Amino acid sequence: MKSLKKIFLFTLAAGMLFSCEDAYNIKQYGEYGEDIAILTIEDMGLALSGVYNTVGTEDIISFTSVFTDETAIGIDNGGQNQADYRFQLFATNGFASAIWLQNYRTINYANRLIKGAENVVIDPASETAADDTAEKNRILAEARVLRAFSHFQLMTYFSTDLKNDGALGVILLDHVPPTLPNVEELPRSTNAELFTFINEDLDYATENLPIGNSNVFVTPNFIKGLRARIALYRGLYAEALTRSSEFATAAGGNGGLATATQYASIFVPAGGTQSLTEVMFALERPNGKRGIVSEWYFNAANRSGGPFMEVSRSLYDVLRATPGDVRTNLIVLPSSDIAADYETVFDYRNEDVLLLGKYPGNGALPLNNRINVMRVSEMYFIKAEAQIATGDLEGARTTINFLRARRITPAASSILPAFADATAAWKAVLDERRKELAFEGHRYIDLKRLGTLAGVPGVQRYVRDCEPYGACELLVTDHRFTLPIPLDEINGNSVIRAQQNPGY
Repeated sequence: MKSLKKIFLFTLAAGMLFSCEDAYNIKQYGEYGEDIAILTIEDMGLALSGVYNTVGTEDIISFTSVFTDETAIGIDNGGQNQADYRFQLFATNGFASAIWLQNYRTINYANRLIKGAENVVIDPASETAADDTAEKNRILAEARVLRAFSHFQLMTYFSTDLKNDGALGVILLDHVPPTLPNVEELPRSTNAELFTFINEDLDYATENLPIGNSNVFVTPNFIKGLRARIALYRGLYAEALTRSSEFATAAGGNGGLATATQYASIFVPAGGTQSLTEVMFALERPNGKRGIVSEWYFNAANRSGGPFMEVSRSLYDVLRATPGDVRTNLIVLPSSDIAADYETVFDYRNEDVLLLGKYPGNGALPLNNRINVMRVSEMYFIKAEAQIATGDLEGARTTINFLRARRITPAASSILPAFADATAAWKAVLDERRKELAFEGHRYIDLKRLGTLAGVPGVQRYVRDCEPYGACELLVTDHRFTLPIPLDEINGNSVIRAQQNPGY
């Protein structure tokens, strides 16, 4: 109980980083810092739970779904998300601020754990010295992976070009910020500096993290998958091919993928557990945690639950173009009101109601749902992109078809024909990612990365969804495909004030 109290107070003390620092970074009488709260390996374990508790992708998923062509304004919408749906993106944007603060919160908690671990001394003469050292290193390894992941998430959304090592990334935070009155204002680091730091964290974790089989904690497989994603986004295609091929194999069997009949269980784990190897890392969302379903519904994922955002007609049309695709009835609830004459029906908004079903809720917690952060299916797309970039169009087609055969029945109808050229191959990857990874937070970045290569101009919504809001298209060349540094950060950090992203 004493340790729990220490970690609880430590959690309260671990405030946010930069913006409005005078409002939270106030030393209170009797406050515990990491120098007092973390003195034993048990304390480190409790602090690690605090780090995990801060990790989240809800804002990324929600922003991506609203700002791209994944959603349309829902039948019960009372103004929710309409500014973002209209592509109104400024430094005051709530999603940009939330993504920035949430990831730096994780980094801050991880740094406090890493700093506090310096106080944990292991007696080399102890009988448990070897085990204690391994446990200490494991905890530090998981914290450093989460720190690396959060830095990369920030870079993905706030750097203009991840393929340019000289471009500005975000603030590299490798320490615990000082308390008031010693205000610390840090500049944005370059992508090269950030990637060097991220790789150091991942290298340490690779050396010290034992093999694990729980996908709700950091495992070596998640580290490998994260390295593959990073390599792809940086344009390091040879590395991306090598790293993704460890998971994405077409040698036989299911290649780590769920079958068509198993697919729904990836998102609705039977009995509260998720044993499928396809999920590489997921976030538990029990009672008391933010409910992802509330990003689109008021009360529950059904028609009476108040859908204020719905699946876009353009996404549904892409899904239903291939009969037998198991993803169609998972993303769009079969209980939806689907108008056969949606192009001409008079009351389009009320008669064509496409309900999102990918996050159905968790029984007694209708707004809570486990969130998948990384799945093996992404590794197949990384492999396919790397194959295209290195000139192996036929190999990319084989890789994509292998995945499609596990999503579409009969499997024979899943086979894509040979690609006419690289543009067609890139478009096939982009199209398939749109279906497979819908509402998992990828579409915004995918359009930015692949739109030009695939000959896709950008966000292109179905006309009857978008015309009432004057927001039917956003080109991938638009500056809004990079998020603005939040105004809170700009106001509280004079150094970064001159480093705002272009267009803001």
